[in-house]
Amino acid sequence: MPTVGLERRMTALLAGMNAMGDYPMSLVCTEQGLLVASAGESERGEVLAGLTSLCNDILLRAIRDLAFTRVDEITLVDAALGRFVIRPLAQSRAPRLYLVVHVPRQRSWRRNTSITSRKLDQMIAPLFSPEEPPADEAE
Repeated sequence: MPTVGLERRMTALLAGMNAMGDYPMSLVCTEQGLLVASAGESERGEVLAGLTSLCNDILLRAIRDLAFTRVDEITLVDAALGRFVIRPLAQSRAPRLYLVVHVPRQRSWRRNTSITSRKLDQMIAPLFSPEEPPADEAE
């Protein structure tokens, strides 16, 4: 089964991205801010997950009110703390999942978050693929 050890694999992927980009914290959470996987400083995890529900509202309004077809990233910037990058995972539907990364000042993030979000999408795709009907209903 492809979902066995999914949280562990996601956490390992996040830890690798943190090491490559020198990021203190990254996580995957639901649109309501529920933590799915995280790596790095745990004390900020809940705050970052909480930002996600705010950004989910922005994403939904951009699609509804501005007719955006796809939003690939929302970034919040704090002068002292740096960036908080929030990327919706394309393969997720209900609940929508997000990659959230704390990027300190003077660090790049676009390539690392793009690669990581693609890998996360590959990991979660089986969770959101249409279920095959039972054999007796297939006809």
